Amino acid sequence: MFGLDGKLVNFAQTPDMFYALLKIQRFAESVYQALISLMRVFFRFRFRSDLTKIHAFGKELVILANGPSLKADLENYPAFFTGKQLLCVNQFVLSNEYEQLKPQYYILLDIGYFAEKTIPRVAEVREQIKQALISKTTWPITIFCPAEGRGSRFHRELASSGIPITFAFMNRTVVDGVRSIRHFLYRRQLGMPAPQNVLIGALMAGLACDFSRIVILGADHSWHQGLEIGEDGKLVSAENHFYDKKPWKVAIHHPETLQRATLHDYFFNLYRTFRSYHLIEEFAKSRNVKIINASSVTFIDAFERKKLSDYPWEVR
Repeated sequence: MFGLDGKLVNFAQTPDMFYALLKIQRFAESVYQALISLMRVFFRFRFRSDLTKIHAFGKELVILANGPSLKADLENYPAFFTGKQLLCVNQFVLSNEYEQLKPQYYILLDIGYFAEKTIPRVAEVREQIKQALISKTTWPITIFCPAEGRGSRFHRELASSGIPITFAFMNRTVVDGVRSIRHFLYRRQLGMPAPQNVLIGALMAGLACDFSRIVILGADHSWHQGLEIGEDGKLVSAENHFYDKKPWKVAIHHPETLQRATLHDYFFNLYRTFRSYHLIEEFAKSRNVKIINASSVTFIDAFERKKLSDYPWEVR
């Protein structure tokens, strides 16, 4: 096409057209992801959610992630945790704080905790968690688990152990794409943003249970700072939780193939993790739920930040 000066102009290369085409591309990708999500929901419809049975209208939920910063928060602000509804994750039961705080909720989202075929390290941790739950739990507690874990050996052994435990299974089908479709499926608990981290499932559980405010602690998410390539050329990470005496190195495995992960696999999963938090924040706002990240150390940029030292907060 010719411009006003008579010269041939490729409008696809002009800035306005470039951004217009970029918007069209993103919209097409969003529609495509929505269609894929609908297909996932259709094929995984049997994975029903129990979270519709749990309601906590008008209450606050505090999610205790296991990042190293939680240690100082627990020591410096003990009064904050008194009388709170607490949700703990993963290996929290192995800490002394489990019996001290007596959380009302717990979540295990990794399929490896329920699948018989998993990497040895996860199988070992699974057994430790099971034995700790049985020996330590003397108060009523609800455990959120992936729907795929219903009827698993882990589920059966805990359910028959005699401890006051209730299981609530949730649908972790990945839902992405057009916002209206995403939120429609989220509200009906037919899926969630890519659950690359247990905190994603914990937040979606809190939203599904109708908590009006969700506070996050211990969500350092600083794993990238401990990455290195070992002498064998494989990716390893320095794991560090609030209950660990010191960081320890662990080989990184791909969550689906169970093979050693590559660096680009790892960073792609980090991308999906942090993007999921922004999708959750958008969904929370649509439901008038406030999510506050009060972790003293964190790399999550999706939620409003507050300091425990300023509690009680004036929330915007």
